[in-house]
Amino acid sequence: TKAAGENGSAEGGNSGDISGDITFSWWGGDSRHEATEKAIEAFQTKYPSVTVSPEYGAWSGWEEKQSLNILGGNSADLMQINWNWIDSYSNNGTNFADLNQYADIIDLSQFPEDALAQCTVDGKLMAVPIAMTGRLFYWNKTTFDKIGVEIPTTLDELLAAGKAFEAYDDSYYPLVTKELDRAFLMVYYLQCKYGKDWVKDGALQYSQEEIAEGFDFLKNLEDNHVIPTLQKVAGDGADLIDTNANWIDGHYAGIFLYDTSIVKHAEAVKDGEFVIGDYIKMGDYHGGFIKVNQAFGISATTEHPAEAAALIQFLVAEEDGVKTLGDTRGVPANKAGLSMLDLSGSQVAEANAKVMEWSSFQMDPTFERNSFTGADGTFFNALQLSSYGESDSMSCAKIVEDGVANELSSTGL
Repeated sequence: TKAAGENGSAEGGNSGDISGDITFSWWGGDSRHEATEKAIEAFQTKYPSVTVSPEYGAWSGWEEKQSLNILGGNSADLMQINWNWIDSYSNNGTNFADLNQYADIIDLSQFPEDALAQCTVDGKLMAVPIAMTGRLFYWNKTTFDKIGVEIPTTLDELLAAGKAFEAYDDSYYPLVTKELDRAFLMVYYLQCKYGKDWVKDGALQYSQEEIAEGFDFLKNLEDNHVIPTLQKVAGDGADLIDTNANWIDGHYAGIFLYDTSIVKHAEAVKDGEFVIGDYIKMGDYHGGFIKVNQAFGISATTEHPAEAAALIQFLVAEEDGVKTLGDTRGVPANKAGLSMLDLSGSQVAEANAKVMEWSSFQMDPTFERNSFTGADGTFFNALQLSSYGESDSMSCAKIVEDGVANELSSTGL
């Protein structure tokens, strides 16, 4: 096989053409890790001349590590990437292989054209979409039933739930958010109220005053005991919500998260029945982003692009790969793969259907940049300043406004 930059590709028709050692990196929870390792075993059975070395871990710190690898030319041959990594790390389409060149191995006709377009830079296909996704509310019904509160569907009901939880035991909260969750929840509220994209045509659509209303909204949730303060969550001593003792034992009873993440959060709880909530009505519009969830990309420096492409095709469109992965990366965007799965009992599929029916706003790729909503990013820091009481809402809004302007004017590198 040849280097990723060369035209054409190795013929993927029989396993004799596919040989070599490749690395494959991804992040996720235990259910995704186990399913992916089994899928790799099945792939190696089909292609005995290929050895796949997995590299995986939890999300915390993952992007920082992988961005250095990508920018330094040391990334895995095949990578599960976030959609916004294309914007942040592709370096104008040079750090990932152009998958159009491997269309004889990966059947690109099975992917939605608009999703492929979101993964294209300067005519080069940087990755193929794994799934489409968005965030929604997910509730520990066991805790709500114990306290005697209905699952909220309006903002007033959510605020009342906070007070009811506090009256029952002030160590219980109906919802928990870390900084990134707050960023999404705040924009959800603003979009519900104003019905506008966050960013459109390269410009922020919200004024400083409107953004300040978002910070006031979060403070109102804290004041009504709906969400613990960021200081309280930090004091819990866990990097992730699904490893937080208060989540595991049901003291935190709800979360606003991606549909692809619900399984690992439910599995982490010792005793709890989880239900997918309705979108909470916070205005006249349907707030919330949808985006390409994750994608599979191939390093531009790989010596085995055809082998990596064959693994992509196996995972997204061949029965042994697709059925082994199931919904561990969401509901497949690949039409052939989707047709192979029975998702009738899948909460992930139920959640995804609810997301796709409700949400109408496309995410701007700069929103999830580390420098914006990642640890010590501008939005991240503004959320901390607000929750810790160190800055007022208008000052925090100015930080976010300037942060958006900076992201939109830079490449993200």
